[in-house]
Amino acid sequence: MAILPDLAHSFLEDLHEAGRSKLTLKQYESDLKKFFLWLEAQQKKTDMDTLKALRKDDIQQYFVYLHNKKLSHATIRRLATVLSRFLKYHQCVAAHDIHKLSHTAPLRSLTNNDFIENNEFNKLIHTIKLRYSEATGKKAARNFLVERNAAIASLIRAFGLTPTEVYAINMNHINLSQGELSIPFGTTMKKFAVESKIMDDIRKYFYAIPQLFRPRYHSQDPLFVAFNNISLSFQYDYDRQKPKALSVRAIQEMIKDEVKRAGLRKISAVTLRNTAILEEIQLGKTDEYIMERFSLTSEAALRRYKQYLLSLDQETPSTQTKKAEG
Repeated sequence: MAILPDLAHSFLEDLHEAGRSKLTLKQYESDLKKFFLWLEAQQKKTDMDTLKALRKDDIQQYFVYLHNKKLSHATIRRLATVLSRFLKYHQCVAAHDIHKLSHTAPLRSLTNNDFIENNEFNKLIHTIKLRYSEATGKKAARNFLVERNAAIASLIRAFGLTPTEVYAINMNHINLSQGELSIPFGTTMKKFAVESKIMDDIRKYFYAIPQLFRPRYHSQDPLFVAFNNISLSFQYDYDRQKPKALSVRAIQEMIKDEVKRAGLRKISAVTLRNTAILEEIQLGKTDEYIMERFSLTSEAALRRYKQYLLSLDQETPSTQTKKAEG
C-alpha cells in the first residue's frame, strides 16, 4: 500500500492547519505508512472500523513487529508518539498506553557515550560562537546564527528539552526582561530561571532580527526563527503573518553539524538531554518529578538512568583513575 487511507490524510491536514512544517508532515506520513503496511498485512483492511476495533494486544503485536525489525529505540519511541497522536485524533480505544506497549523489548543500557562532559560542552559552545572572517555563501549565513544556535544547545543542555519542545517555544513562554522560560510540567506550565549567559545569547539573537520580521512579544510567534542561507535573512510566513519557526529536523541537524565542526565524538540533542536528566536525578528529585518534568513515558526509561548511576558507584577506584587519565 503506497497510498495512505483518507483517515490518515485528514489527520495530516489537521497538522498542516496547525502550522506543522513540511518536514514534520513528511516524517509523520512516513511513520504512518509503516503502521498501515503492518495493519493491512494483519487485518487485510485499513478502514475506520478496523482502526476502531484495535485493542491493546493488537498494538502490542505491532511493536513486537517493529522490535523484530531491529529498529532503534529512539525510532520506535518516535513511531509510538506519532501513532498515539493519530489514534487519539480518531478517538480510538487503542490510543491508551501506547508508550508502555512500545517498550515490549528492553531499552539498552546507558553508557558514558550517552552523556556529555562539561569540557565537551564548553568546546561545543565555544565553536558555535566562532564567526568566519570574510565569509561567503553558507559560511556567511552561519555568522548570523551563532547566538541563536548557542542558545538552543544551551537550553537543551540546561533543561533537558527535546528538539520538539524547543521548536514549540513561542514568545508567550519567554520573558526577556526577567530571564524566565515557561516549560510544560504535566498539564501546567512552570517558570524556570534561565542562566544569564543563555539569556544574553537569546537577546542578541532576538534583537538582530529586523523589527518588521521579529517575533512579537506576548504572542504565539516562535522564539527560534528559520533562516534562509541564500538571501541571508530570517524567514517569514506571509500566509500566517508570523515568523517561520525553525523546524525540529533543522535543530537536530544544526547540533550534529556544530559537533562535527568542533571535532567532538558523536553527540546529539539526546546526549545533551540525557545529561540534564541525570543531573536532576543526582540532585535527589523524586521519580514522579523526573518523569513529569521530562515527559518520560515509562518507569523503564527512568530506570536506565538510575542503573547507569549505580554502575558508576560500583566501579573500582582503579577503573575511575584510568578513565580520568584517559
